[in-house]
Amino acid sequence: MKATLHYFWRDKVFVIAMIFALISLLFFPPTIDTFHAINPNVLVIMFSLMIAVSGMTEANLFSKIAIFLTSRFFTVRYVGLAIIIATFFMGMLLTNDAVLLTLVPFSLFVMRQTDNTRYSLTIVILMTFAANMGSALTPMGDPQNIFLYQFYNLDFGEFLLATLPIALSAFVLIIAVTCALLPNRFIKPVMISPKVDQKRVAIGLIIFILVLLLIIRIIPPWVVFAGAFLLTISFYPHLFKKVDYPLLLTFVSFFILTHNLGNWTWLMEKTQVLLKSPWSVYLSALGFSQVMSNVPASVLLATFTEKTYWRYLLQGVNVGSMGSIIASLASLITFKFVIREFPSQMKAYLQLYTTLGLIFMGLISLLLVITNGI
Repeated sequence: MKATLHYFWRDKVFVIAMIFALISLLFFPPTIDTFHAINPNVLVIMFSLMIAVSGMTEANLFSKIAIFLTSRFFTVRYVGLAIIIATFFMGMLLTNDAVLLTLVPFSLFVMRQTDNTRYSLTIVILMTFAANMGSALTPMGDPQNIFLYQFYNLDFGEFLLATLPIALSAFVLIIAVTCALLPNRFIKPVMISPKVDQKRVAIGLIIFILVLLLIIRIIPPWVVFAGAFLLTISFYPHLFKKVDYPLLLTFVSFFILTHNLGNWTWLMEKTQVLLKSPWSVYLSALGFSQVMSNVPASVLLATFTEKTYWRYLLQGVNVGSMGSIIASLASLITFKFVIREFPSQMKAYLQLYTTLGLIFMGLISLLLVITNGI
């Protein structure tokens, strides 16, 4: 019991969300509508993706891809570009935090082995932006996209049209900044390519395909859950330990909290007045993301944002993943690596991260003003 409590207590976002959800239940006692507010599609997609990604990570698939890319380039700049570009494109298909958990340790290893550790912080920052912006393109790229895609019952094509300007502009900016900050200094990475467990990869891909079929609404969520559960318990039951249960319960807490807030007439009236234009929705999403992270900001604001403005909410929380270090849960993952590996450079990391994040946010927002006409 003590170990279980400690496991959940480590995730402060979950603890805060749970406390607020419980407080809201004191004012709005649970009804059948409260349970209906919990979106099973979001939970099934996230649960299944976590298992699929964990299995393919253990199979060394992502490390194999990254090493393949970096073995073709021989300067700090191009090795950095290869890792960052791989992070960007892998983020489109996998959750951004899973990509960073896999590739950040790999990139630190590469820089250490080639005696280029001084460029590690720059590469890690740009990897974080790449993971967030690559994952911004697709519904399955990150938790807020999974939620908003299901909440507003969006079409896959219209979702991509809304996020494509963000991903394209961010990709160009990331490449430009990488070329500007990393020197074209010759190195030769020395790495042993890991062996890929094809069975694990196959099972992970089957679960991933099931998730995709759910996202494009071909099969129901119970089929995906049953498939993921049965495959995992039959072949690799230890992968259940890899699931981020506090994150899933955080979403349950936010579903309950936002449902109850939606029943608060005074708050509904005040908030709906604020969220009545594309620009106000976008700026609210951008601002809330900076202080409470874009995942809870998505769940909270979606409760009060009409479907007419879904595009601006979606764009705001994705662009808002940059800026402050807490704007994205994925950015906190890389920050933990920095604290552990480079404790003396924490201040420098935060300064560079925040500066680049604000510049990226400003430039991409300017582009969206032009493309959206807001």
